[in-house]
Formats: sequence, structure tokens, C-alpha cells
Amino acid sequence: MERFTLRQAAQWTNGEATGEQLLEHISTDSRQIEAGTLFVPLAGERFDGHNFIEKAINNGAAAVVSHRENESYPVPALYVENTAQALLDLASGYRDLCGGRVVGVTGSVGKTTTKELVYAVLRQKYRAQKTEGNLNNEIGVPLTLFRMTRDTEVMVCEMGMNHFGEISRMTAAAKPDLAVITNIGTSHIEFLGSREGICKAKLEILEGLKPDGCAILCGDEPLLWEKRDTLGCRTVTYGLKNTACDLICDLYEDGTFDIVNSGLQNETLPIGQKFTAKLNLPGAHNVLNALAATAVGLLLGERPAEIAQGLLSYEASGMRQNIYEKGGYHIFADCYNASPDAMEATLAVLGRMAPEGRRFAVLGSMLELGDYTEEGHRRAGRAAAEYADALFAFGPDAGLMVAGAQEKGLGKAFAFDDQVALVAALCAEAKPGDALLFKGSRGMRMERALALFLGEDVQE
Repeated sequence: MERFTLRQAAQWTNGEATGEQLLEHISTDSRQIEAGTLFVPLAGERFDGHNFIEKAINNGAAAVVSHRENESYPVPALYVENTAQALLDLASGYRDLCGGRVVGVTGSVGKTTTKELVYAVLRQKYRAQKTEGNLNNEIGVPLTLFRMTRDTEVMVCEMGMNHFGEISRMTAAAKPDLAVITNIGTSHIEFLGSREGICKAKLEILEGLKPDGCAILCGDEPLLWEKRDTLGCRTVTYGLKNTACDLICDLYEDGTFDIVNSGLQNETLPIGQKFTAKLNLPGAHNVLNALAATAVGLLLGERPAEIAQGLLSYEASGMRQNIYEKGGYHIFADCYNASPDAMEATLAVLGRMAPEGRRFAVLGSMLELGDYTEEGHRRAGRAAAEYADALFAFGPDAGLMVAGAQEKGLGKAFAFDDQVALVAALCAEAKPGDALLFKGSRGMRMERALALFLGEDVQE
């Protein structure tokens, strides 16, 4: 992190500083304090970080932020109206201090993979950084921006949300030069009411776009396509199905694909030309994510060879889109999160696995679907019937998935409210050579079911 002063922090936040201090770090955790740290206490539903100011000072905080006007502290302090907003304002000022460019990424499905692919592409040419882990909310985005330095040429910043206004506040801090929207799905529809509401919330990312910035939109999504000329900024579109997009693609049986420039003005791939690329990720939905990353690369002046190398270099691991073999089974672990759109995409990948064996969809319930809960789970069940030989569903809405699968004629479809019972039934049915997809919302902890199935240690 670059050094800044408490006086600068006061200017960024429109706050009032008592004293002056040179600062080198910002922390919202009183346990993580280094020399020169500005401590920013946040007030949550179950705790108030202001109650830990004394601990932060004892741990060496050089200065603190506070919205408790009547409290004084033994170190320089910055008084603000609200510390949560101050954190965003600090990030905004610090982002300007560092310079560099920011690529914002949001969407209902695929935003994390797209972020990773964008970063993999950009690091071929630039000193690039990215959002780490799940730091994509109103706390995580500032913490991401604070990792920038004056040497950072591009920061790839993921932005997630549950409610209206969240991306608006994050993009005001990040001020992206390029803003990618991967799609409009049904995630968080419980809070946003409809896909149109979700689209409106995702488009908030454009509120912070630099005046000469560009929106990069998935043209296969009708809600984005129909708005592309009404957004008040330059737009670039990409798509697999919509051949009227600026970047389109030809897919081949060997897993390679040609990226065709059909209308994107740039310096390295003339309109009408194409180049060949490949991914170490399964599924056409990831080719769509690769097109988004390609658009970013071309707009920032990268050559096709650099882009192709970047796309090929990324490999998934952990709980996201991780395909591997163990014990003779073909395992597809995608346990980090789930929505009806993501379920369909991953089930389509399962449908192409284990050509000599059977395919098992081990699916957990999807959360935050609101009024779309029943249809979303039935839809996932219908997709399981199309691509899998058996469905083992877990969670409060498992029965709805089974009902959807049975609508499409899948005979082997079972609902469980206990993972141990599910795994016992799965072990009795699955044999080496079969393929198994484990997927569900984060709260369903489907990685636990996978570990039980493989006989691995289970984290309780």
C-alpha cells in the first residue's frame, strides 16, 4: 500500500481529523494491525467495531476512524458521519492516488471465473492484480483497492451484490475504466424481485465508469442486448449464440475455438480477423467468459497471442469447476455457489463426461430465489433429467428438484435431508468409471458430501 496522511484521508472522506499522521495500512480488523495502520471500525448487526478501537490502539494502530462524536482517543482520529461509507470513500481517494486502470466485473453467474480469466489475460502484458477470494462486497472491494500501488497497471475488481444500491456504492469507489457484465440470471431474485430488477442492479456498475470508459456486455443476454445503445457510454458486446455481437466464436470438437472480431475497434485484431484459443475449463459457458476476457485484452492493447496464452494458463482449483479423477471416479466439484443458470451450465458439462459410465448429479438446494424457488429447483431437476442418469438431491428444496426430474422421465431421482444418508445411497449406486457432479449453494456445503463420498476428512 502507498503511504498517505490522515489529512488526505480527511479530504477523501469529508471528515474532520484531529492531529496528523503518516499512514501505511488500513484495517477493519483490530487483530490485524501493523505499524502505521489506520483502523476503520465497522458497525454490523451483531457487533460494532467501535468497541474494539481500544484493542486496535493497544495493538499499535497509528490512527483511527470513528463516527462516535463524543469519544476521544489517545491517537490521531478521523471523525466521519458513517465509517462504512468512509471505508468506500477512503478507497476512492486511494484509487485516485495510485492511478492505474480498473476493470470491474459483475454478473449473476460466472463473474469470478471471468475475473480470473481477465486477470490471466492481462498479466501477460501488465502488472496486474485482482480481487482475492470472495472480497467482492462493500467491504471487500475497498480492501481490494487498498492493495493497489503506483506500480499497479490494472486492477481486476469483482463486484457482487444482494440488494439495489450495493454495486452503485462499490463502483463509485472503484471508478472502473472497463465494466464487464457477464449475464442476468436469477441469483438473489428474492431481494430484487425479477430478472429486470437484477439487470437494473447489475447496470449500476456503469454509474462509476470513467467518462471515456467502456461497458462490455454479454450479447446472448436479451436484457443487456436491448439496452446496449441506451447506456450513455461506449459498449462492446460478445456472444456465442448472437452472431450480431462485436466478438463471436466458432467452437470445435477438439476443444479449441476461434474468436472472431466482428466489430470491436482495437489496435491488434482487425475487424474480420480471428485467432484460435483453448481453455483448461469445461463447458461452452466458460468460452463465453473467455470472450469477455478477450474483449478486455483487446481494448487494452494486448495481442491475440498474449490473450490466447493467458486463457490457456488459467486452471480452476478447489471448489470451483474442478474436474479430476479419484478412486476411478470422474469428479466434477463446483460447490462454491449455485443458481438455476449455473446448474444448467454445469449439468451440460456433466452430460459430456464418462462416455463409458453413468452420470450422477449430486445437487444441493439453491438459496435466495424467493418466489422463483419452486420453478428454479424444478428447472434444475429437468436439466438433471436431460444430462444425468441419476439425481441425488439434498436440502430443503430437494423434493422440488426430484419432481422436476420426474416430469422429464428420470426414474432414479432421490431427495435427502441428510448428507450421510445421501452419501450412503450414492456409494451403493455409483461405480468406478462413473462421473459425479457435486454442486449447490454455499450454505448446502456440498463439498462435505464429496469428502464423505471419497472417504476424506470432513470439516464440520
